[in-house]
Amino acid sequence: MYGNVEGRDAFSGDIDILVTDGFTGNVFLKAVEGLGKFVKQVLKESLMKNALSTIAAIPSMPAINRFAKKFDYKEYGGALFLGVKKPVVKAHGSSDEYLFYFTIKQAEQFVENRAVDKMIEEFEKI
Repeated sequence: MYGNVEGRDAFSGDIDILVTDGFTGNVFLKAVEGLGKFVKQVLKESLMKNALSTIAAIPSMPAINRFAKKFDYKEYGGALFLGVKKPVVKAHGSSDEYLFYFTIKQAEQFVENRAVDKMIEEFEKI
């Protein structure tokens, strides 16, 4: 448990969950998504600049694809709403069927793991 976390620390590997209000969280997520798209675009343009760089990139493609998959928000589903008595998961506004599938799977896990009940029990101890 950390308490206050600076935005620059969110991806340190030490933080599993960020709790924020809806507006701040949405701004953070949109900024991160935008940065991810920008990095992907610039990397692709750099690798495809000419035939030599394209050929040289071929051996790196499996690693690049693993990297891209790890940062693909569609792999992680939606966000759990807190302050409700039953699990409520909000899907991304631009969800497609792929993301929606993972959001449903995530909601199933929240129910199976009794995530909301466990959080309520822990908060009642405080």
